[in-house]
Amino acid sequence: MPRNVPVSLASPNAPVDNADHWIEIGKLAEANPEFTPLELKAFYVVGLIDDICQSVEWLLKAKDAWPDKYLPAFGVFASAVDLLGRCLTGNTTADVQGNLAVGFQYIARPISEPPAKTLPREEADKTIVVRTNHAVYTIGSLVDLRHYTAHGQATVKDKPLPAVDVEILDSFPKLIGDAMETYWQGLKEKEEFCTRMGSARIATYSNRVEPLRATLAYFSQPGNSMGSLFYRLDWQIYK
Repeated sequence: MPRNVPVSLASPNAPVDNADHWIEIGKLAEANPEFTPLELKAFYVVGLIDDICQSVEWLLKAKDAWPDKYLPAFGVFASAVDLLGRCLTGNTTADVQGNLAVGFQYIARPISEPPAKTLPREEADKTIVVRTNHAVYTIGSLVDLRHYTAHGQATVKDKPLPAVDVEILDSFPKLIGDAMETYWQGLKEKEEFCTRMGSARIATYSNRVEPLRATLAYFSQPGNSMGSLFYRLDWQIYK
């Protein structure tokens, strides 16, 4: 029977861990009651990635963004990449490195089919994500840079420290916008994307509903697309 919802995923009733919780979050956010737990989770994830990206924007707009807040801003952004990667793989564990690699791979080359759930390190070291006027950054170097921002030099022992320049983040609003646009279309067309979203290990904090509420409000406005949610960001800064 057709449902009265503005957006329906390819497999809206795919199993979702802790489904009752997502229904409760939907009620608190006053979401359409016909949305399934999977759809509520998907909208919430989009809102959470947007929240993280907005935090990056605030850091980069600070007076002393370069160099004091630039590495922390990259580390915050990497948590959004980890979240995207977790949804793409359907990872049920706390593993970060695998999620990061797949997330950066998808940002570099968004595709309409579900990606492989793992990425060999050799491939990660060869796949370029961004080029600046100063350096080339592969998936592997960006994963290493995230570990450095989170844990310090010890995590990249026996490797040269990843290069850091003021242009690393410049192109990411366009890249993640393109990736999220493609991914959202995949969720609407491919059951496997939905299955992985359903199993991905994601939880909310203290019934925090703002990411879901904000996403639903954004897409209730005519003309707003998934990509436009991220294209509006400006991460260029000047020393």
